[in-house]
Amino acid sequence: MVGWRHLVGGGTPEPSVPLRLWTLAAVTIGVFAVAAHDEFAPYRLLVPALVAAGFAFSSWRRGRPTWWVKIVLALLCLQVGWNFLRDVVADPYHTSVPLTVLLLWLQTIHSFDVPARRDLLFSLLSSVILMAVAAAFALDLSYLLYLAAFAVAGTQALVHNAWQGARELLDRPAPAAAAAPGIPRPRAAEAVRHSVAWAASHVLVLVLFGAGVVFLFTPRLEGMRITSLPFSPQRMLLDLFAGRITNPAYPHVGEGGGGELPPWNARGYFGFSPTVDLRLRGRLDHTVVMRVRSTRQFNWRALVFDAYTGTGWRISDPRLMQIESSAPPIEVVHKQDEVLSYAVRTERVIQSFYIEVEQPNVVFAAPLAERLYLPTGRVWLDRYGSIRLPGTLKPGMVYSVVSRTLVPDPDRLRAASGEVPAFVRERYLALPPIPDRVRALALRLVAGAPTLYDQVVAVNQHLWTAYRYDLSIPPQRRPGDAVDYFLFEERRGYCEQFASAMVVLLRSAGIPARLVTGYTPGTLNPLTGLLEVRNSDAHAWVEVFFPGIGWVEFEPTPGFPDTADLGGPVVRRWVWQELAARVQADLAWLASRSPVLRRVAAGARAAAAAGLWPALIAAGAVAAVGTWRTASRRALPAPPRAALHEIYHQMCAVLARRGLRRRPSETLEEFRRRVEAWGGLPEVDLISAAVEAAAYGGVEPTPEAVADARRHLGALRVRLRRLLAGSPTRRHDRGR
Repeated sequence: MVGWRHLVGGGTPEPSVPLRLWTLAAVTIGVFAVAAHDEFAPYRLLVPALVAAGFAFSSWRRGRPTWWVKIVLALLCLQVGWNFLRDVVADPYHTSVPLTVLLLWLQTIHSFDVPARRDLLFSLLSSVILMAVAAAFALDLSYLLYLAAFAVAGTQALVHNAWQGARELLDRPAPAAAAAPGIPRPRAAEAVRHSVAWAASHVLVLVLFGAGVVFLFTPRLEGMRITSLPFSPQRMLLDLFAGRITNPAYPHVGEGGGGELPPWNARGYFGFSPTVDLRLRGRLDHTVVMRVRSTRQFNWRALVFDAYTGTGWRISDPRLMQIESSAPPIEVVHKQDEVLSYAVRTERVIQSFYIEVEQPNVVFAAPLAERLYLPTGRVWLDRYGSIRLPGTLKPGMVYSVVSRTLVPDPDRLRAASGEVPAFVRERYLALPPIPDRVRALALRLVAGAPTLYDQVVAVNQHLWTAYRYDLSIPPQRRPGDAVDYFLFEERRGYCEQFASAMVVLLRSAGIPARLVTGYTPGTLNPLTGLLEVRNSDAHAWVEVFFPGIGWVEFEPTPGFPDTADLGGPVVRRWVWQELAARVQADLAWLASRSPVLRRVAAGARAAAAAGLWPALIAAGAVAAVGTWRTASRRALPAPPRAALHEIYHQMCAVLARRGLRRRPSETLEEFRRRVEAWGGLPEVDLISAAVEAAAYGGVEPTPEAVADARRHLGALRVRLRRLLAGSPTRRHDRGR
């Protein structure tokens, strides 16, 4: 057996160029995987270039005195350590980035001093750490590409390392008594190399298969336990907007509302502006705008609108409260309207937002946000509980929020009673002149409902059942009130029409309500565990005021999850169930495109309904493994001499299990004679003769000779089973 010191090597220079190249490839892939995150963009080209230069320098200088190199590298390590301490002191709340930068520079410095194989193994180990760090920063599936490339490079590096250790052992002089059992050391090199490659490839496949099985069947239960709250280290130093709302998709929409209709922008939502114009028409694209890691799923609230204009909405109260903090977090104390609902919100929800596309200067979060981890020390809080930032949310920015949420309880809402405060009635019952038929419909819907909650549900149910969600509606064909036109003429529309209609109907019935815009929770990616929020997830919904409780969300748009279903764990199922759900959704989409695909999708759904998915997956895995084993055997046949050597070792293992063990000092002929004295096994004579002729007689074994030896080995197994079955009391020679 190859000892550990032969696997790791000593301090002698390593001559293997392939080992160096594959180790360099693994380290470079690890660096690129880390630098794929925006925080490390400055190092994407610099560090890999320096690492490559370091490996070339180490190969050139191996075997020569390098004491001066070590002194220079030690000084560089001190400088890197000083930079790390300086960065940590400057930003003690975001240490993950300085730590990663420290690791990148240490790897770079080490690359200039890797003369021996143990140094290369240390570089390979540090590349594994780099891949682990990259996984911690990864937000999408592009990390899997780096992981696949790293698996190939890392495996090749390990194979070449093991081969170099075996060759070093084989090249060492050995006494005659310890000679190889049948094949001299120089001739055993090819067999050892083949064995190392075979073992490494099989171990890699088993590890990957086992990791996949563990991942698929890892339970995802009561939401993820977030132990740290990340936010970007970049600071918003300039106060560009002083609390004014700025939407990059609609930069020229002002505070006044009305006026000329802006052109539609499919890459951004018009509801994140100071006003909401119900005359706009169009579809949003499906670009991922942010990714969210949260303990529970909610609508990500952005802005609240209280004044209905007949054609849209605006924010009537421009007053803002500035909140500052010298260090994270920023504590938010809600006042005015929001304080009425704050006392009953007892569950805290932790969220981290990873911005992919530039967003308005508002904080998206589950209501109500009470603690903010942001790349700024100043925010503005409006009267409606919305929070505004000094600048827009840029791609690559990260922030975290702790919210105190309210999950609606129908029994508690039905029991709500008391007087509505005067300032709530004044602001949230106000309406412009609207047609009488709108008021008549509102009164008819709430008539007979025993409680405030039942009245709200009656209006909500009417919108769900009597109207259709449709993003292809044409522009309004006549002037007049937008809600009246939606309710009695168009009778279809998108979320802004449904939410506006519910607010106007409730206000007409004397129930305070307001419009809210934001994003729906998004779609869970079962591999990353992140909620992927897209442009098309932009949404509008309704908040209704309940005395003694406060503002409660309601979903008026058909086809969207009821707000009563929100607040549950983000991940409730096994990973393989999430993958199956996504596959079924893709099959449903394909089925709508082709009759043939429709039949295939129907068969897949039938298999899923019958519970056959696990069986099909298991059968596919077995077939894949069997095909791979067959292909690997055919693609990489062992040389005849190595195959004969392996057969001899298998024969020795079979005899050892029967108690006849070959002594370390025995030659081939001595062991054969002892076996003959033990009981006479002709198969042992034939296999030993073939190995002896190949090792010492100069006879090159043919494939036919190898096949004969393999048949003799099978016959030996059969003979020993029969022999032991017929003589159970026979005493074995234990090879003393």
